[in-house]
Amino acid sequence: MKHAARNPFRTIAGSGLLTVIFTMAVITALVTAIYSVTSTHVNIARREANRSAAVTYADGVMESLFDQWRTAMSTVTNATDRANGLTNTALGSTLALPSGTALPPPSGVSVLSWGVTAQTPLLAPTTDAGGRPVPENGTASSLRVRIYYLATLTVQYYVPSNYRTVTLQRVFVRSGRNLFDNFYFGTQPSTEFHPGPPMYVSGSAYIGGDLYTANDSLHFTQDVTYLGSHTLDFHPLDPRKGVTAPTIQNGGLGDNWDLNNPPQYGTQQKLFDTPVVSLDGNFLDHPNSNNTDSDGNNNNDGYHEMIEEQNAVTSANPDPLQLDSATSERLPKIADYRIYVDAANTVTIYKGASTAALGATSSEYLAIKGALTTNTALKDVREGDNVRVVTVDVGLVRTAYNGSTITDNVGGGDGLLFYVSDTSVGTSAGTKIVNSATGSNTTVTSARQRGVKLVNGALLPGAGSTGIAKGFSLVSPNTVYIQGDYNTGTTSTSKPPSNTATSYTPPMDNPNPYVAGYDRVPAAVVGDAVNLLSNAWNDANSTGGTSSRVATNTTVNTAIVAGNVPTSSSSYSGGIENFVRFHEDWSNRYLSIYGSLALLFDSTQAKGLWSSASYNPPNRRWYYDPLLRDKNPPGFRVARTYERGQWLQR
Repeated sequence: MKHAARNPFRTIAGSGLLTVIFTMAVITALVTAIYSVTSTHVNIARREANRSAAVTYADGVMESLFDQWRTAMSTVTNATDRANGLTNTALGSTLALPSGTALPPPSGVSVLSWGVTAQTPLLAPTTDAGGRPVPENGTASSLRVRIYYLATLTVQYYVPSNYRTVTLQRVFVRSGRNLFDNFYFGTQPSTEFHPGPPMYVSGSAYIGGDLYTANDSLHFTQDVTYLGSHTLDFHPLDPRKGVTAPTIQNGGLGDNWDLNNPPQYGTQQKLFDTPVVSLDGNFLDHPNSNNTDSDGNNNNDGYHEMIEEQNAVTSANPDPLQLDSATSERLPKIADYRIYVDAANTVTIYKGASTAALGATSSEYLAIKGALTTNTALKDVREGDNVRVVTVDVGLVRTAYNGSTITDNVGGGDGLLFYVSDTSVGTSAGTKIVNSATGSNTTVTSARQRGVKLVNGALLPGAGSTGIAKGFSLVSPNTVYIQGDYNTGTTSTSKPPSNTATSYTPPMDNPNPYVAGYDRVPAAVVGDAVNLLSNAWNDANSTGGTSSRVATNTTVNTAIVAGNVPTSSSSYSGGIENFVRFHEDWSNRYLSIYGSLALLFDSTQAKGLWSSASYNPPNRRWYYDPLLRDKNPPGFRVARTYERGQWLQR
């Protein structure tokens, strides 16, 4: 049988067609798959982009709520340091969503629900019946506790064919920062530590400017932070710079601190609740002083304002230290008693915010007037003047307070605050210097200076009492002198161990600065300048040479707030080692300070330049008093700090 011949080209053509069809099918499938994958990726990308836009918007809303919450909380001054829960319905319209103009939402994004609610320290809904946050335990102070709120915000955003939601949560925390959390708190542009005898700074130090240390005898034992720079040398204006060599031992210079914890750049600590932006710019940026008036506001000339009377408040002269109608950072405005002595030594006393003076026959007036001695003086060699002083017998004030003749009538039970001012500053006055040993007196003239002297202050008002607030603050715009042991429990038969111990080997050496059994109280002494006079001081000896003014061991337990005269090309400031001023021969004697020091301003009355010629320095046994962490002296509030935690989204 004869077969037809096969056409090889037909076979090849058919096979090629199948290949083409198959290839096209594969390509189609791939294109379809690629399109499907691409479409999915596009949808995923779009969804993620929309979610990201929603989260970004929600974070902006959260910031707006935080700012409003902080503002609302800043007006809360109740005694328990708490506030009612804040939500979108509580307290009227206290909190509100930002307007679409201020924060326009992205297309397809809107807020479904939001709120800021009070919490417990474990971030559970509050258990308080009044809806208030539950304070954190761990401190006895109602001022410094931490309280928590939880902000919750849910927004919806559009994805292809439907809406989805995302919820953000963030913790808002309010806590207190105490001025007296540190052994030293300084707001001056420059802080200098240059002690001669060994000086151990026990407690943290906050330097609100530049720090200068140039002596190996200085030892920091705890944290030191500064906002400017740290220089191991004298201040550029110090007359000793380039003339006197800094003390260098063992290859170091003023660097006796833990190498693992040297002085370091830190963050700003608030002194008041007053916003920094409302204060005169020269509070912060003047190179060597902070009392220059750069804004023309006579209510805003430096932190010295805290011890001055308020001038008339106008729109041009607001008072940044007057937080609101109920609270003030000005100590005379929140004093329990304001005591004024005029040029004729007439004593006028006001109780609390009253504008009517106490009657001269009232028991309160007689008790306070009986604790005062006027028209005496002491010679202040540094000031070059016989300073007319109002002497306050703190023991008699204590008797009147503990017996409820005078009362804590301002501040919600924080203790007793006296504001004492001799208003005749700058005028010439006849007065007398009294010899405390003999009672004899010498007539002198006080040309311009006025002061307040505290005596018999070993037992303070409130100490040893029951049923009344404990604590005593003495505030004056004049120079203040503390004579003898203060807040120590010293009696005729008992002295604090710090007065009898003769060794000084810190940090192990820490003799008790109060008599066993004495319940010391939170105290503050605040003045234009603060001077410490020993237990051996006698005003009559102030007119003689240093050899007639020989000190004995003395202990002072109090916070001290005062000013200084900044270093200039003609004089050293005296440094923090002389922040409290001396007038005696303290050679081989111990001055123990258990408390906290705050240098906040330039002295405006006690402006005499520092000199070592009028005294010999003491062995400084200075320690931080942890009592001040939880118990503020009367009149002092804490600065509020507001924090936000990390936010969580779900």
